[in-house]
Amino acid sequence: MHWRNTHQRYGLTSIALHRVMAILVIGLFALDKYMITLDYYHSLYLALPEWHRGLGVLTALLLAARLLWRWSNPLPDLSGRSWEKPLARLVHRLFYVLLLAIVVSGYLISTADGHALQVFGWFDIPALISGANLEDRAGAVHYFLTWLLAFMLALHVAGALKHQFIDKDAILTRMLGFAPGQRN
Repeated sequence: MHWRNTHQRYGLTSIALHRVMAILVIGLFALDKYMITLDYYHSLYLALPEWHRGLGVLTALLLAARLLWRWSNPLPDLSGRSWEKPLARLVHRLFYVLLLAIVVSGYLISTADGHALQVFGWFDIPALISGANLEDRAGAVHYFLTWLLAFMLALHVAGALKHQFIDKDAILTRMLGFAPGQRN
């Protein structure tokens, strides 16, 4: 297995970035849905939002790395029907745009009061914009976009499973790092 992508399959770096980001995004979604159920007196009431923000910053850094890696590597050739190829390209671009918008809205929620965003106590990201109702507006956008992303992720998984088990075109196998007909 190669580190870089080829026109036949994804490389180890792309696969690792995809898997780590998938775990982070799903974990952040689950963490958010759990932490909003906590009352003020719960022992994790203050800790979990800090973790959510820190992991959100990590997601932003990995998103930047993933975009740089994608632009510096060939993409495997798309398979599927003629209408599926442009749809696949559009969906992948929408994932990047959504992730970026979710990160920005999360940053705006965290810095709306004019205070810097602290990342695990390691460093601060300064507040660039603050204002009245910014937290509420950014929060509404963040909420909507995370549910949209969850819906798109479900469709993405369903599409991969459809290709693998109904179309039998081995896209899932290739996404997992194995070229069709090859075992690593």
